[in-house]
Amino acid sequence: MTAIRLDCLGSGFAFSHGRDWSGFVLNGRILLDAPPQTLAALYRLGGAEAAVQLDLVLISHLHADHILGMDLLLLELEQGAVSALRGERPLAVAGPPGTYARLRGIVGRSDRLPARTDPRLVWLEDDAPSRFTWGDIDVERIELQHDPTLTAHGYRVRLDGGVVAYTGDTRSCPAIEVLAEGADVLIVECAGPPRAGAPATHLDWPEVYALRERLPARTRLLVTHYDRLAAPPADSLPRGMVLAEDGRSYPFD
Repeated sequence: MTAIRLDCLGSGFAFSHGRDWSGFVLNGRILLDAPPQTLAALYRLGGAEAAVQLDLVLISHLHADHILGMDLLLLELEQGAVSALRGERPLAVAGPPGTYARLRGIVGRSDRLPARTDPRLVWLEDDAPSRFTWGDIDVERIELQHDPTLTAHGYRVRLDGGVVAYTGDTRSCPAIEVLAEGADVLIVECAGPPRAGAPATHLDWPEVYALRERLPARTRLLVTHYDRLAAPPADSLPRGMVLAEDGRSYPFD
């Protein structure tokens, strides 16, 4: 396996409790979800160059904590320092059907979200299961079970000889293990149990521990989208399981 690097833009769940919302950059080229702080976090990570290097954005679903950061990222691409540095190189945005429409609702009439036909942005909306390539990046979409009112996708990404799987938001379901097949790293959410009387829409800690036991040792788990007030101590986690922290980089060899 070639080295994998995951830069954590945030590790928190929707209620935050002082953490930035969950999102990652994979090998400097792929943005895994676009939480509200995306642009600022990219600049902290590597200045304008961190946004310049992006080739692909993968949006798992259309809840605000996973897509709102696209607004100011689009503004930067339209008018900021990154615009001149990127030149004519297009940015691909993949997500479930309705992604462009959701962004139009967020951005309004602003030109920073160009028409679908504008060559600077390539829209890769599709149902799951499906597969696409963007340059040397190979991506599989798998539908997971999160909120019954919307579609949630997990992604299995092959890049630079490694395989990274990303759940986005999901409750416990068999599709998670399908998603994790062959993965060197599984980025998995753990927002915790639902409030009393509500249906489950996220994984909780016992389910993540059980998932760790079922998966092969070669698949490392990076846990994100969690409540820091309810998380176990990082040094208590089993081997092959890591708790993501805001602003940290995670190399996997």
